[in-house]
Amino acid sequence: MFRTLMICCLAGAFALLTGCAGGGETTRSKGGDSSGTGVSDYLHQKAIQSFINGSLFEVKGDNAQAILEYQDALSYEKSGGIYYALARNYSRIGKHALAIEAAKEAVRMDPANLDYRGTLAAAYVAAYETDTAAMEYEEIVRRDSSSLEAWFNLARLYEPRKPLRALEIYEQITNRFGPEWEVLLRTAELANKLRQFNKAAEALNQMTEIDPSNQALMRTLAQTYVRAENYDGALEVLKELRESNPDDLNILADEAEIHLFRKEYKLASEQFETILKQDSVSMEAKLHIGELYFARLGADSTLAPTTRSIFERIRDRYPLDWHAYWFLGAIGTVTRDDSLTVRNFRKVTELAGWNADAWVYLSSVFLEKNNFEEVSRVLEAAVKVVPDDFRVNFLLGVAYNRLEKNEEAARVLERARQLNSKDVDAMSQLAVVYEALKRYDETDNLYEEALRLDPTNHLVLNNYSYSLAERNIQLDRAKEMSEKAVAARPDNPSYLDTMGWVYFRLGEYKEAAEYIKRAIEKGEVSAVVYEHLGDIYYKMDNKKEALEQWNIALQLDEKNKELRDKILRGSL
Repeated sequence: MFRTLMICCLAGAFALLTGCAGGGETTRSKGGDSSGTGVSDYLHQKAIQSFINGSLFEVKGDNAQAILEYQDALSYEKSGGIYYALARNYSRIGKHALAIEAAKEAVRMDPANLDYRGTLAAAYVAAYETDTAAMEYEEIVRRDSSSLEAWFNLARLYEPRKPLRALEIYEQITNRFGPEWEVLLRTAELANKLRQFNKAAEALNQMTEIDPSNQALMRTLAQTYVRAENYDGALEVLKELRESNPDDLNILADEAEIHLFRKEYKLASEQFETILKQDSVSMEAKLHIGELYFARLGADSTLAPTTRSIFERIRDRYPLDWHAYWFLGAIGTVTRDDSLTVRNFRKVTELAGWNADAWVYLSSVFLEKNNFEEVSRVLEAAVKVVPDDFRVNFLLGVAYNRLEKNEEAARVLERARQLNSKDVDAMSQLAVVYEALKRYDETDNLYEEALRLDPTNHLVLNNYSYSLAERNIQLDRAKEMSEKAVAARPDNPSYLDTMGWVYFRLGEYKEAAEYIKRAIEKGEVSAVVYEHLGDIYYKMDNKKEALEQWNIALQLDEKNKELRDKILRGSL
């Protein structure tokens, strides 16, 4: 065996060193104590011997010793074959830069040798020089378009950076060489990522021709047809699967899902019912059916009763699991059934208190109705269970602020800021609270930080502008910020009121009145807006209109003692 191996190595050495293998250049060193043909032959024989020695070490896996022998061979004679062997061994020990240099020299000496170019390309890949590696593979396939390996390697290199080009190459490979499993698999995966589902399905279909008994592959093909909205193709594949697997409920579920997509609700319901009534079917599988219906509620509200019925059946079967209650609460949100929402999300908080989303959605029902007392009750319970949830702390801070519990609001909003220091809404809300507490330096610092993070945030611009106007400071800057806020949201009554109030502070009462009246025309506004208009009319010496607006404001805010006193004295 060893003798045979040595003979093979010797034959390979002669082929590489004489250029027979690749027709490449060989340069024999000039030196020694004599001249002419004898010296050249002597050096050539020494190069062959070193090369053979290197080949034997390489066969044994001793790449470091092989490299030393190949370097000795190069000292006697320069040959593309020796550089090629050297590059190969450098790659094996992870010396990729040296491998590249050796392979480049081999290619320089014999540009037509594709083995040399392949080794150079592989060395570039190992060194993460993918662009250069791709150029080498492009050159290989240009010189030899029959190299399947080079085409495939080129496509793999292009996948991360030029996925469309990679997909094109995979298709070329299939057209040139016929269906290959690995190529078709890469084509399908890449086409799916690129959302070219028809191409993915085409590749998968060719794979089923190679392996027609692969049922997992056929099911993947059906699912890909669905993504491509080729429902007829999907149903045809599923029909074939069901013929050999009549009791497979997963296949039946896939088929029913397609009927649901096609709005064939009666047929979908019949097939899903077959699954739902089976005790052997897991809760997760049944929930998935409900989720399919729920996902379509936004597009077709007529599905609400069916969707609700599915989750109610799951709830009745698994009363201590929170998932069905969650979806029932969500259905209530979609259908604007607050009692359904509150009842079920409250149940989720009892069964899965760790689920912060449930607390947030439950509180949102009351938040929309400005029922801040109930919001605070819900979130006070939530913050004990999920103290590190940003939304819980933030919304509780909003509720406390609306209830004028600003010390409590500051505490939870500061916690919210600890949890998410870059949230601009939290900064703005905490600034409002600090202002109510007359902590003006902290107010201004928060607004300034918020504007550094988001200079165009219209809410921050409006709130900061109003804060400055209330304190009657930096009015020119307040006006500039308010103008930006109004430009961003011209129909926002609060922003219009702020602009009017800034003009009031500037003594420009006509402009102030125009903006406040526009705010009132936009819809429901707070008592403060009517009070502002009254103040403006008073400054315009229209005391009758001033009293009228103040009285409207008092009707909206009957507990406002300062406003009542203003009316009694008939002046600011």
